[in-house]
Order: sequence, then structure tokens, then C-alpha cells
Amino acid sequence: MKTLIAALFRRNTRTTDSPRRSGTVYSSIVWRRAFAACALLSGTLMFASGADTAKVSRTKIINVEKLINTQMASMVPDEPYFLIGLARGTYLEGLGVVFSVDINLATGPTVSPFRPPITKEEIARVREKKDARLPLLRTKMFAVIGSMASLLDTLPPNEELILIVTLLRYPYEDGGATLPSQIVMRVPRGKLIEFQRNSTKIDTVIRAQEF
Repeated sequence: MKTLIAALFRRNTRTTDSPRRSGTVYSSIVWRRAFAACALLSGTLMFASGADTAKVSRTKIINVEKLINTQMASMVPDEPYFLIGLARGTYLEGLGVVFSVDINLATGPTVSPFRPPITKEEIARVREKKDARLPLLRTKMFAVIGSMASLLDTLPPNEELILIVTLLRYPYEDGGATLPSQIVMRVPRGKLIEFQRNSTKIDTVIRAQEF
């Protein structure tokens, strides 16, 4: 800090070009600049300190991302494009940890000028597969959130574990009432641990919403 202030003094001594400038005004300008520099440095150090003391480390978040990717990809091993967007996680202080992932429940034909028009039968087959796999996805999401409680052990009990799955829809699909475009599951970590200790079914404590 002393080195920074001394440098500011030297800079102003070299750049001043008015011998008539009073000593009081000149000193005031220097100290104002020194104070501004010190305030900026202090804010930078405070920000760095806050980043270093995050309640949930990036390493823990990456481990959960890997878990989500593995669990989702294993749902339908013979579906090459089931997991179309790898898991992404972030910690939001005061809220909790949020993970999102993109899923395609069933690979369908794509619209192209180089192939015949998509038939109603093809669309029906895709929809049938998606309807059959949707309950499996819900079950897998419950299981993944259940594992998060121990993996993210530094998360405060009042903050939430949140998992968001976005489901791909082809342009020719009509989702209807039974096929959501997004599923969100969330639960405070402390509440989840309490229910797990009591051997309560996990789906009774996790809040699930479909959009």
C-alpha cells in the first residue's frame, strides 16, 4: 500500500506543469488519487477473499456434474443422442446449487430436403418412446438429488439442491398435456438429510414441477 501511494506522489511530481499551483491544492489532489487507489485495491481484495471462502467449492460441483452425466447417459445406453447437453452447475449464495442438463428422450427423424416427409406413424413411434421413458427420467432425477446431499456436504442446510432437466422437442412434435418441456426438482439440503435418516420416500420431500 505504501509503495502504491509513493508511486502516485512521484507521478504527480513528474507531471505537474504549473509552478503557481498552491501546495495545499496539489497535496489535496494527490491524496484524493491515493485514497481512490486504496479503495479500489481494498475492494479487489475483499472480492478475492469472498471467492476463496465460497461455501461450495467448484471441485464439488464438478463431481456432481460428472454424476449427473453418468446417470443420465446410462438410462438408455442404446440411444446415442439421449444426453445432448452436459450438466452445468453453479452455486448461488443464499439460494443453493443449481444444476441443468439437456435430454432427448427419443431420437426422431429430422426435417430435411434430402429425405421423404416425416409420416404420422414415425411421429407416433417417437412419442411412444418418450412417454415410456418419462417415468424413468423422473425416478433417475429423484435418485440423483438424493446423492447430492452427501456430495455437497458444505452446503448450508437451509439452502437448496436444484436439478433442472430440459427436454428436446422436434418442430413437428405436439407435446400435449403429458409431455413436459422442462422438469424442475428442488429440496433444502437439511430437509432431505432429515427425511433420509427417517427412511422416508425421497419423492415425498422433493418438490417437483413440470412445465
